[in-house]
Amino acid sequence: MKSRWMIALLAATAISTFAAVPASAQTFTLTANLTGDAEGSRTSNGVQTGAFGSATVVVDLTARTVTYKVDVFNLPSGVTASHIHVGSKDAGSGPVVVNFAPPIHASNDFGYSGVVKDTEFILRPDQGIRSADDMFQAIIGGNSYVNVHSDVNPGGEIRGQLILKQ
Repeated sequence: MKSRWMIALLAATAISTFAAVPASAQTFTLTANLTGDAEGSRTSNGVQTGAFGSATVVVDLTARTVTYKVDVFNLPSGVTASHIHVGSKDAGSGPVVVNFAPPIHASNDFGYSGVVKDTEFILRPDQGIRSADDMFQAIIGGNSYVNVHSDVNPGGEIRGQLILKQ
């Protein structure tokens, strides 16, 4: 009788322990190296610039957000915009779908970060981005890139394809 009671107690403890553990968030981390050469898919030889940088993007499917951190170095003129575009590495300019909030007109060395909710994505049905889920798939699937635009290069100064971190 004592062993049945003990087994029942252990089972109840195990069930309550597993039930109390929150479901793990579905997060994916992606990185990109930003260079003027990567703008070569948009221009014939890329953008001649000394600027470079890096971006880290975390997609949280549970919270339905994109968190970003971008570091820029040696940008010769003021930043005008930054965002995620849909497109492959070799594609020309793809549509903007996730806007970042860079420090407008900052130059030289600087960084910025933020969080974008899925309700703030710019849907592009004509480009196959009909929902936030389509955008999440494009980012996680390697079909997106980060771009930093400047006064001198309004079409994009530095760019880098987002790659899933293993």
